[in-house]
Amino acid sequence: MKLRWLILILAGGIVVAAWAALAVAYFFFEPTLVVWTAMVTAAALSLEGFFWVAAGVLGWSILAGRRAALARLKRRLFGGGDAPAQPD
Repeated sequence: MKLRWLILILAGGIVVAAWAALAVAYFFFEPTLVVWTAMVTAAALSLEGFFWVAAGVLGWSILAGRRAALARLKRRLFGGGDAPAQPD
């Protein structure tokens, strides 16, 4: 698995952990308004960070695929480049 997908999985795990902590605090404890606001803010910021990481990972993947496709097209149109040079 590529590193960028592992980073995306890690970011997703952080988001799930933040929102799970928020649910546990809501259902099993009675947080004050200040604590609740801080927890919701932290969970929302983790989700925002996840969205940015996901956009970066997907953008990187799309660019890598497009770069490979353009390289294949260039090889098809302008020749291999991998072939050994012919002696004179």
